[in-house]
Amino acid sequence: MAPVVISPLRPQGVNPFFESVDVSNDTKHVQEYISLTHETAACYQTIIHKAYCTEQKNIFGFCALRTTYDDVDGVPGMLVEFLYVKPEYRNTQEKTSQVKYSFLLLDYIVEEAIKIQKLIAINHVYLVPINDKVRKVYEEYGFENIPGSGSNEYEDYMVFNLLDEDPTIM
Repeated sequence: MAPVVISPLRPQGVNPFFESVDVSNDTKHVQEYISLTHETAACYQTIIHKAYCTEQKNIFGFCALRTTYDDVDGVPGMLVEFLYVKPEYRNTQEKTSQVKYSFLLLDYIVEEAIKIQKLIAINHVYLVPINDKVRKVYEEYGFENIPGSGSNEYEDYMVFNLLDEDPTIM
């Protein structure tokens, strides 16, 4: 069995999922954002993908994804509405692969984007980091800042290009 299993939730599974995930060890700000993410998923605006650690028999995180054609400079892509890794899994590597749990979730997101790319015209994965510490994690993974794309400097989008060369992002 794979040490990590990440899979999308069906709409009827969204509420039970959020009721089962304990986020009490996180900040109030993160808890509020998770509540907002739950609301958007319950309204079918995003799809929640749960991340499960089979070794510890525990959910280690989740992500909320949707495709977009107009959010980031009018360039279509997959938007990561929220990516959450439980505090005890942050900066921790999965034992078998020796890859950070956050990177396993990002790998999954990129793989899903590539699958979707075969069906609709998307060439990028976008996100807005929740803080500068997380921004550095995304930069380490390979995301790049898009200066001036947010309403302030801390809300600038980051992009992961799915193409080898991308003339649309400059």
